[in-house]
Amino acid sequence: MSTQAQQPRAASREPRAAYILAGFLLLSILWTWPVGANLTTRIPHDAGDPVLNIWILWWNAQAPPLTERWWNPTMMWPMPGAMALSEHLLGLSVLATPLQLAGANAITAYNVWLLLTYALSGFFAFLLVRYLTGSMLAGVCAGLAFGFSPYRAGQLSHIQVLAAQWMPLALLGMHGYLRTGGRWWLVVFGAAWLLQALSNGYYLLFFPVLIALWLLWFVDWRRAPRRGLALVGAWVLSSIPLAPVLLKYYTVHHALGLRRTVPEIREFAAAPASFLHPAPLLRFWPEGMAANFELFLFPGLTVVVLALAAIVLMAIRRSAADSDRSTIFFYAAATLLICALTLGPGGSGDEPASLLRPFSWLLWLPGYDGIRVSARFAMLAMLCLAVTAGFGVARLEQLTGRWRALVGALAMAGLLVDGATEPVPVLSPPGRMALPTVNQPAVVELPLDNIYVSVAAMYRGIFHQHPVVNGYSGHFPPHYNVLALSLARGDTSGLIFLARQRPQIIVVNDNLDPGHGYRQMIEGIPAIQSLGVTAGGSTFLLPPQAVPRVPPVGPVLPAQARDAGRFLLEFDLGDVRRLGAIEFPLRQRYADLAARLRVEVSDDGEAWREAWIGWTGGLALEATLANPRLAPIRITLPGEKGRYVRVYPASIWMKEELTIRGE
Repeated sequence: MSTQAQQPRAASREPRAAYILAGFLLLSILWTWPVGANLTTRIPHDAGDPVLNIWILWWNAQAPPLTERWWNPTMMWPMPGAMALSEHLLGLSVLATPLQLAGANAITAYNVWLLLTYALSGFFAFLLVRYLTGSMLAGVCAGLAFGFSPYRAGQLSHIQVLAAQWMPLALLGMHGYLRTGGRWWLVVFGAAWLLQALSNGYYLLFFPVLIALWLLWFVDWRRAPRRGLALVGAWVLSSIPLAPVLLKYYTVHHALGLRRTVPEIREFAAAPASFLHPAPLLRFWPEGMAANFELFLFPGLTVVVLALAAIVLMAIRRSAADSDRSTIFFYAAATLLICALTLGPGGSGDEPASLLRPFSWLLWLPGYDGIRVSARFAMLAMLCLAVTAGFGVARLEQLTGRWRALVGALAMAGLLVDGATEPVPVLSPPGRMALPTVNQPAVVELPLDNIYVSVAAMYRGIFHQHPVVNGYSGHFPPHYNVLALSLARGDTSGLIFLARQRPQIIVVNDNLDPGHGYRQMIEGIPAIQSLGVTAGGSTFLLPPQAVPRVPPVGPVLPAQARDAGRFLLEFDLGDVRRLGAIEFPLRQRYADLAARLRVEVSDDGEAWREAWIGWTGGLALEATLANPRLAPIRITLPGEKGRYVRVYPASIWMKEELTIRGE
C-alpha cells in the first residue's frame, strides 16, 4: 500500500504541525546560542559579512526598494547604482523592515532572521517530506537533516546562504499541484519561488536548475502536459517582479565590466574531498582541512546512511508504489548531480572551463558568469539528500513495526549529533562616532582596503547618516580599486578629487596604522584639519576643494611614438605645436600605471622642460567614475608649446593608446 494513501490516517494520530514548528524554533535558538540571548545587541560569528548584511537590511528599511534612492545607497559614494553590487536581501526584508518600523534595530532584524532560517528550513522540509511519505517521523527527520545540516555551520556568516527555507516550500507546491490540481498549490509555488529568488542571488540562478529537472522528471509532457504548463506559467508569472531587479543588476554590471573569470570561479569550487570536511563550529566532528571557508561541505553521516537506506530498500522491495520509487530516484539522482555542480568548471590555472564538468555548461547561460562560488550549490544538494533520507526513514518505519520508535529516536539523535554546533561567537557592533557639524560631508575610513574597516564604516553610517566612501560587496567596482590602491601608494589626490564634491571627514584606524603612515599621509594634505580621535580612530576634515578650470584642448594631433628606453615614451609632432593635453584610456589597468607621472616637452628633442608632474590617483578616480570601462585620463598642458612630448614612467600600452591634443 502506498505511503501517500496512509497519509490522512497517520496525520490524524500525530501532533499538529504547529508543535513541530515550535520545536524547530526552540532548536534554532539552541543551535545558534547565545545569539538568542543577545538578540538586540550582538553580531553573530564575525564582524565581516554579518555587518554588511545588517547594513543591507537597515538600508532596505530606509528607502523604498527599487527606487532611485534605494539603488544609490550611502555606501561606496559617489558611485551610482552601488546597491547592485551585492545581495539586496529583499526576500528577508518582508519581515526585517516591519520589525524595524516597529522599533527594532537592524541587529535584531538580522538575528531574528538568522534563527528563522534554521527553523523555517526545517519546518518546510518537514512539510514537504510528510506530504510525500505520509509519515510525520520521516518529515521531522528530513527537517532536521535540512534545517540543521552540518553544512550550515560553515555558512553562519552568510545569512543569504542560510536563507534556503523557501526551496522546500516551492517543491511542496509543485508536488501538491501535480498530484491534486488545486490552484492554491500554484500560489504556494509562485510565492515561495519569488521569496527565494529575492533572498539570495545564488539561489535565483541555482534553484531553477532543480526546478527544471523536476519538471522534466515528474511531468508527463506527452500525455498530460496541462499541469506542467500551469506550473511553468506560475513560475513565469511569479518571476515578473524580478525583472526590474535583474535589469538594473545587468545594467550596472555591464557598465562596470564586472564578470567572474574561470580562475576566480575555480578558486571557490568544491573538490570531492570537500564533502568530508566538517565545519569548524561543529561540536562532535573535527574540523576539516578545507582550502577556504566555502568548502566545508560535510553533510553528516546519518543523513547519508538514511538516504542509502531509501535507495537500497527501493531496489529490494518491489511492493513500493511507482510514484514513491520515482520520487526517491529523482531526489537521489538530483543529489549526485548537484554535488557535481559544486565542483565548478574544473581545470587549473588559466585553463578554460572543462566541458566534462556540468557547471561549465551553465556558463553558457545568462547570469552564470557572475557566479563566484559554485560550492554554494551544496545547499540544494543538502535539500535533495534530506528528502531522500526522509524516504529512508519512512521505509524503515514500515519495516520495523514495534521498533519504529527506537528507529526514529536513533535517526533523530544521529541527525542532531551530526549538526550540533559549538556556541556561536557574538561580538559587539562597531562603536559610533561623534562627528563635527559639517555641511553635507562624506566619510571615509582608512585603510580603505580592509574589509573590517569598511563594514564598520558602513555600520557607523547607520547613525551619522552621511554618505560613506567605504563599501564592501560581492564585487568591488573599478573606482574603488583605484582609490584603495592609490591611498596604499601614498597618493591623496583621490581624496582631494572627492572633496571637490563634498567635504571629506577622514578617519584613520590607528590600530591598523602601526607606523602612522596613513595618519602622516593625511596630515600632509594641504588645508587638512585635525578633529582629534573618535571611535574609528584619528579623525580629520578635508574642506571643500575648488574645481579646476578645464581649458580647451584642441583636436588630436598626428604624432609618431618612439620607445626611448628606461620607461620613457617619446612623441614627435613633426613641428612645434601649441599643446592642449595628453590623453589615454586607463580601462582597468591602474595597477600598471605609475603612482606619479612626469610629462616633458621639447622644441628640438635635446633640451627638455617639465610641463606636468603629479600623482595619478585622482586622475584615475575621476576617469573611472566618469566611464568605468574606458576610464579616459586627460592631463592638460595649458600654455605649453613643443614639437616633442615625452612621458615617464610610461606603461607599455601607452605607445599605442596615448594621444596628444593641441593646435
